[in-house]
Amino acid sequence: MLHALGWCPGRPVALSIISGSVLAVPDDVADVAVSADGHLRLPVGLRRRCGLSTGDRVLLVADPPAGRLLIHPVGFQNSA
Repeated sequence: MLHALGWCPGRPVALSIISGSVLAVPDDVADVAVSADGHLRLPVGLRRRCGLSTGDRVLLVADPPAGRLLIHPVGFQNSA
């Protein structure tokens, strides 16, 4: 997914929560970046707010033209 988005290691990415999912977008001043091994690791506080634990499965939805990635916890129930 990150390759399809053109996000290389070191690329800063801003993360926000939208309805229980994580939205990732490029942001040159973000604190989170694609790791040297090409992974996007979510900070523990953000994972907790989304109900994610290490190793949980997620659905990834990439929108290359818009340059964004949606990370949706599998099994998440939106109460809205």
